[in-house]
Amino acid sequence: MDTPEQAKSCLRVIHLEDDPNDAELIESFLKEHQVNCSIAVVDTKEAFEASIQKGEVDLILSDSKLPGFDTMSAMIMAKEQIPNVPFIFVSGTVSPRTKADAFLKGASDFIGKDNLPKLARVINWIFFSNKRKDRHPLLPEAGAPVMVQCPGFRCLAYMGYDGKWRDFGGSSELPDVIEWFEL
Repeated sequence: MDTPEQAKSCLRVIHLEDDPNDAELIESFLKEHQVNCSIAVVDTKEAFEASIQKGEVDLILSDSKLPGFDTMSAMIMAKEQIPNVPFIFVSGTVSPRTKADAFLKGASDFIGKDNLPKLARVINWIFFSNKRKDRHPLLPEAGAPVMVQCPGFRCLAYMGYDGKWRDFGGSSELPDVIEWFEL
């Protein structure tokens, strides 16, 4: 039985997934890696809309493709209704074009189903990074895409050879980067 403190820190997750085996795998993986969460698996547009309208959600995980439902549209819908809730794609298909498009439209991350350890790290970073004392001691390699947190937003970015952070999509210079992590 959870203590009151553990129950309070339980993340409420909506998982947009049409494959029950993948949903079970991801849930088991998160529990195994001590990510305290309750997961509601949905696989239709109607169920997803009903779940986000309740507003009782801390995180959305989504496959990148579902029959009969465009998951990019799902992300945009979620960002309109619950803008501060992170939306992470967890997909077996990770085309660079789809990944870049997801970041440009507001995804918090895009993780391959073959890289679930990264999912636990990203969730911990998003929800618990304010408790971390350590910071990256070294900057990323110039030109390498990384996820950055700036005042008020998060995006895919890179550090130019001139030492300035730039948005990956538009190459525009970014304000102060608070945190970064490798993809």
